[in-house]
Amino acid sequence: MNGSSSQTDIDTQAGPGSAAAAAPSYAERERAAIIRAAHRLIGRYGGVTPIEDILRAAKVNRRTFYRHFPSKDALVLAMQREAGELVLRGLRAAVDSSPDGRAAAIAWIEEFLTIGWDEPRAFDGRTFVSPEVGLVAGFADALEEIHTSHRDLLVAALVRARADGSLPDTMPDRDAFAIHAVVLRCVEMRARGRLDRPYPAVRDDIVGLFVK
Repeated sequence: MNGSSSQTDIDTQAGPGSAAAAAPSYAERERAAIIRAAHRLIGRYGGVTPIEDILRAAKVNRRTFYRHFPSKDALVLAMQREAGELVLRGLRAAVDSSPDGRAAAIAWIEEFLTIGWDEPRAFDGRTFVSPEVGLVAGFADALEEIHTSHRDLLVAALVRARADGSLPDTMPDRDAFAIHAVVLRCVEMRARGRLDRPYPAVRDDIVGLFVK
């Protein structure tokens, strides 16, 4: 045996932060391809998207699809759950890195609004305002759970703002509900192509209305 390591040896020795360890598996790539295809097709507002169209766009067969998702509804719910978790992580990072409660509330607003003005995120967001998605069993309940988890971070930021004096008059639960409703509406309108105002103007309006 010579002194050079085989590829198997290299992969075995690779740490968790290495390229070998980070590379997605074939199954993960299949699943990601299905989700990407579903985002592209469902977000077109062209009526109900046949599952066969998703299979063709993802370049997978029906057996492969059902290995990952028991139904098209399950696919949509998985997409919804993953998108909600991605937003939650971004909101938490923005809030946690803020120096005080007021700054945390503003950071929450800014992070959430970027969903509508960052084109890749806005593209995926169009999936969830598609009429066919609203008909998926369990979608509304799951959406409310996601909204609650996002809003809870804002409530915590406002509680912090009242405690540290940066927003002494805030009523956290009430104000978080109002802020979330307005920000969410702006993001949804943007996804539907009904809000053409630039991000800074929308951001300044919301901050000026709620975070004084």
